[in-house]
Formats: sequence, structure tokens, C-alpha cells
Amino acid sequence: MDPRLDIFEAAAQRNAVYVYCAGLLAIKMFIVAFSTGFVRAKKKVTLNEEDAKRNMTLNTEEDPAVARVKRAHLNDLENIPMFLIISLMWISTSPDIVECHVLMWLYTFVRYVHTAVYAYYPVPQPARGICFIVGTLITLYMVIRNFIYYADFFRTV
Repeated sequence: MDPRLDIFEAAAQRNAVYVYCAGLLAIKMFIVAFSTGFVRAKKKVTLNEEDAKRNMTLNTEEDPAVARVKRAHLNDLENIPMFLIISLMWISTSPDIVECHVLMWLYTFVRYVHTAVYAYYPVPQPARGICFIVGTLITLYMVIRNFIYYADFFRTV
């Protein structure tokens, strides 16, 4: 068997896991973005006078459930795009296949759980904090591996 074929298969697997996880994270971000409006409609509250319907009440204070979903969405906007950029760079360093699958799927899983325990089924700490820390540590690990790989790369050039 041609060893180059193994290299291409491994690269294809790393790219595939990246695409699947990035797609799932993007879908999650869209769901959370639209959830703010759905939760507002469910609670029948709005902040804007022009958005108020007959059965909605105008409220100067944000409903706690709506505020929670908005905070979860803002948290996604702060963390997921940065992870996708860093992990794309990391994928280009040809990490081990198993390591790649574990870290990409684990990050995707903890972000889904983070949103669930933050916005939809509020659970007391440390559940949300654990999910956040695991995702942050995965991203930090990838940053460090990128620095190590590219420092070696530029030293040999």
C-alpha cells in the first residue's frame, strides 16, 4: 500500500471531523440566536414598543429567561469562532487522528452541554463552569501545539 495514501486518508479524516464539528457548532449558534425571540414570545414580553403585540407586555426590564439565552448566545460568539480558527490551524499541523477526533468532538459536546445548562435547563455551578473550562483548555492546548509546530517549522526554514 502506498504510504502517501495513508497520509491523504488521515488528512481527509481530520478535515472531515473539523467540518462535522464546525457544522454542528454553527447549527447550535443559529439555534441559540433564534431562541432569544422564541423565549420572548413564550414569556410574552418585549423591550421594544414596536414589537409589542396585543398579547405581549412591554417590559423595561429583561425577563431572566430571555437574558439567560442572550448571555449564552454572547458566550458562544466569544468562544466558538475563536475555537474554529485555532482548530483549523491545528488541523493543518497533522495531529494524531485519535487526538483530533477526541478533542474536536469533546469541544463540540461540552459547548452543547454548556448551552443546555446555561440557557435552557439552568443548573447550579459548577456544571456550566466545568464545560467552559474544558472548552477553554482544549482551545489553549491547540494554541500551544500550534506555537510549537510553527516555531519548529520556521526554525528549519
